[in-house]
Amino acid sequence: MNRAIVVSVLLASTPFAMACEKSGADTKNEVSQAQQNANRQIGQANAQATQAQAQADQAIASAQLDFMQLRENYRHKMQGNLDALDKSIADLNAEAMTVPAKKSALQSTLPGIRAQRDAFVRDFRTLDDTNMATFDGTKARLDKEWSDLKTAVDKMS
Repeated sequence: MNRAIVVSVLLASTPFAMACEKSGADTKNEVSQAQQNANRQIGQANAQATQAQAQADQAIASAQLDFMQLRENYRHKMQGNLDALDKSIADLNAEAMTVPAKKSALQSTLPGIRAQRDAFVRDFRTLDDTNMATFDGTKARLDKEWSDLKTAVDKMS
């Protein structure tokens, strides 16, 4: 009788074992599909991130190029201004040598103007070392120094 009970229990549990196995296969298939979807989404996200990084790199390179051009244009403009100022200072120096009426005033003022010019040139040389973050401050300082220097020379002319 025990044998009959054991056989009946085995026969009765066989469909449950098959049902569990089928459910496991379905679950495995669902997990596999979920993993494939996740991998596809990860691939798409990586492609988007790579594209965004490339666009950001291009924008950075463009901004750096624009900044270098802006800095070079400003440097060129200020160098031209400095060259013209040097000519004016040379003219004042010549005038101090040849015009007795202005000689004492020019001789007393020219050393201060030259010192002011030398200070401007020292600061002007730092322009090549400026970056995007410091350029506005450097430019404002140079513009102020230039304005003061130009005013001093114009007063003597």
